Amino acid sequence: MAEFHILTEGVENTDLPNDQLALFVDYSNCIAKGMSSPFYQKMVSPLTAATKEYWSIKGKDIQKEDGKVFELLNNVKEEDYAALDNAINQMAERNGESVMLTDGELFTQTATKNNPNNPYMHAAFKKWLLKGHDIHIIAEPYQEVYKGQTFNKKRFYIIFTDDRIEGNIYSRISEVVNLEDFPQIDEFHLSGNYPWAVTQNGVTSVPNAVLAAELKGYGPMEIQDWQVDWKNILDFIMNGVDEQGNPLPNGEKLIGGLKINKNAFGCYRIKDIDVKVYDINNDYSDIYNRLEAEEKIGQAEIQPIEIPNFIIADAKEFKQHGNIDLYFDINNFAPVLSGKPFNYFKIEISIKELENILGNSIDMFNFDSIVQSGTTNESISESLKNCVFDPELLKQLNGKILYTIYVKSDKY
Repeated sequence: MAEFHILTEGVENTDLPNDQLALFVDYSNCIAKGMSSPFYQKMVSPLTAATKEYWSIKGKDIQKEDGKVFELLNNVKEEDYAALDNAINQMAERNGESVMLTDGELFTQTATKNNPNNPYMHAAFKKWLLKGHDIHIIAEPYQEVYKGQTFNKKRFYIIFTDDRIEGNIYSRISEVVNLEDFPQIDEFHLSGNYPWAVTQNGVTSVPNAVLAAELKGYGPMEIQDWQVDWKNILDFIMNGVDEQGNPLPNGEKLIGGLKINKNAFGCYRIKDIDVKVYDINNDYSDIYNRLEAEEKIGQAEIQPIEIPNFIIADAKEFKQHGNIDLYFDINNFAPVLSGKPFNYFKIEISIKELENILGNSIDMFNFDSIVQSGTTNESISESLKNCVFDPELLKQLNGKILYTIYVKSDKY
């Protein structure tokens, strides 16, 4: 069954190296004066330890530098017209983690000059997110004096990573820097991957004891072999009663022990989930026989048949606590289970609806334009907004499968 899953669904690639961090440094006053900031000093420590490639952004030149990272950071000097747009695109193209230190202000030698509302990072953000990875942006306020005027600026730490990878740079930063110690710091998270269900015991869900199920867990997928016949399943689970002997509204819980972090996407909240059950008897039998015959099988297309009126989730429990509790749909129960001597079916739990929780929080990334007095630079926040409302990114998240359970049961 595990082979069947790989051949028909594929396995999501999360093999982003966590030991090839590239640090991109904007040669600006924001970084040159960073060492006077306790927060910057804290951030530099894990970055210095993890950085394998150091890239300087000096005007239009983006070049790899040799030397010790800490010493290079201590020798940053202001260079005009930083090509931040090209640098962020370079980060998105990499097959590895990267971090940019910058004031975020794109100022070009063109008629548009500093582009205060240009979402110039959107395309790079989108490219990285569509790969299924994560972006964390940390904003540190600071003041900069320019031509006698004081401007409220931001020092940005833009982190391209994947939160699912053990030892990723964001987790390493979090081990050293406690953001709660710096209340002036703002943070935002965008994710292009979906949060897998967290299992209560760290391996599998918790099926009803009546099933006497044999279990195997494989991360976001598991296999259950129900050891009892359907008469016992219907008698003791569907017709379950409470301690007073009163019929339970949905019978006893069929499967529990699964939980979803509804806020894992950062700017979206998972508002509702969907549960679909599919008959895979024919598809499983076909692939099983082909494997037994030692036939080489590539990615296989199957045509599973949806089984309606079978299994539902407790919507109230998910809304209140993020728990995924599955029950038989006893009010409409009429599944078509025709397998003999066994039935093979899969339960897919997916995202049904996302709600945007962006609000006005994105404004925290705005800052004073240093070259156009009285103007607010919204380029970073506009880049993020464009990602949040991007149709391709929304399509990638909506309908994504959170967890799959394959079941082998007796004939019905």
